[in-house]
Amino acid sequence: LLSAAQKPAKELLAVIVEVGLDGGLDVLASFKNGTARYINYTGQMIIWENTEDATANALKDDLFTKSEAVVKQIGPWDQPRKPHPAKGNVRLSFLLTDGLYFGEGPMNVLFNDPLASAPLNSATLLMQYLMQQTKSS
Repeated sequence: LLSAAQKPAKELLAVIVEVGLDGGLDVLASFKNGTARYINYTGQMIIWENTEDATANALKDDLFTKSEAVVKQIGPWDQPRKPHPAKGNVRLSFLLTDGLYFGEGPMNVLFNDPLASAPLNSATLLMQYLMQQTKSS
């Protein structure tokens, strides 16, 4: 058994947002190192490797800050992984050094939830920025 001083700090490594849409699933994954992946329900994908982009890094940092506030209030998931969210639902997954944390519910509920809305709105801004940068390059 490790003492509290010996236990590694709990660290947020990735934030994944899955949105169930009419045509399929939209997924945004943002990683601590500044990289990201966006998979549109159509199958189109953005692979973001530009870890030097100050705007993308600021958006990622904001997403991580708001996600850490959520993680402090929920516990790790200890059940088998659930299937992707159904149409109209959104899932926020947080990959930490001590496991997977997540919340899921109807899109209209979570985007209005005091806890979930902050990281969802941050993730939306990051996704929009990545899409804009990809179109302009």
